[in-house]
Amino acid sequence: MNRLRAPLYRLLLGLLLCLPLVASAFEVALVVSQRSGPYEVFTETFVRAAAAAGHRVIDAGSVDGTLDDALIARADIVIANGEAALAAVLQRPAGPTLGVMLGRERFNALRKRFPLAELSAFTLDQPAERQLRLLRAVLPDSQRIGVLFGEAMLSGRELQAVAPEAGFGLLASVVSKESELIAGLETVLRGSDAFIAIPDPLLSRPSSARAILLTSYRFQKPVIAFSRAYVEAGALAAVFSTPESVAADVASWLDAGSGKTLKLPGLRGPASFEIAVNRQVARALGIRVPDDDELRRLTAGGEKS
Repeated sequence: MNRLRAPLYRLLLGLLLCLPLVASAFEVALVVSQRSGPYEVFTETFVRAAAAAGHRVIDAGSVDGTLDDALIARADIVIANGEAALAAVLQRPAGPTLGVMLGRERFNALRKRFPLAELSAFTLDQPAERQLRLLRAVLPDSQRIGVLFGEAMLSGRELQAVAPEAGFGLLASVVSKESELIAGLETVLRGSDAFIAIPDPLLSRPSSARAILLTSYRFQKPVIAFSRAYVEAGALAAVFSTPESVAADVASWLDAGSGKTLKLPGLRGPASFEIAVNRQVARALGIRVPDDDELRRLTAGGEKS
């Protein structure tokens, strides 16, 4: 078995190996893309939660090191932490595999490459309904949303389906390359009350995000985004999930299957979420945003008080 390099990893996984196994516990092979940053946070949180339920989580290696092929092949389930980890696992004989800490589009691209793999994922993409509820909470009178889609429009299909049900008209433009970004933005911003940023690979590049924020501010239109970093850069608000909450969701699913034959879940997004608001941007745009507790309640689907 590969040993984790960081002392904290060794401590956590050492504790797990010392735990008595219960009949309903699963053996989990954990493969990581990197041993730092959000991937490390996910691992620490997941290992603790799995330990509490009696599951045996074993380090199966990292993309920047070596992978334990025998463990990956025999484990009850392989959890691939990040896109690079999932791509590496799919190139090896493996049992049921669950991808985490990656977006839906990147997961779907890998699933297309490996159609015979027993595979699913907990993706980072927020449900479109949740993003729209956040928009309604901060801009209750808004009616038309501006949005840009990448050429494949994969990230936009759910938004297109649910926006009318939520009472929004959608003003959309398709962008196939970065040079088309500003023209597409100006088209949708002229007729919209706000702009929704979606995690499209082309439109999520730092240069694209910067152009979206600068152009939207020039039009005095708020941006509702999908990450804390986007809000810190100048979006009005975002709904997103942390590595800790993703780990808790995965551990909860694993624990619910204890004592049963392991069956992968359907592809799903985060059950829990966080909200970030840039109140300086709100003041600059003359928008009065509810306090954090009210904003969370409304975004979760509560009625306006």
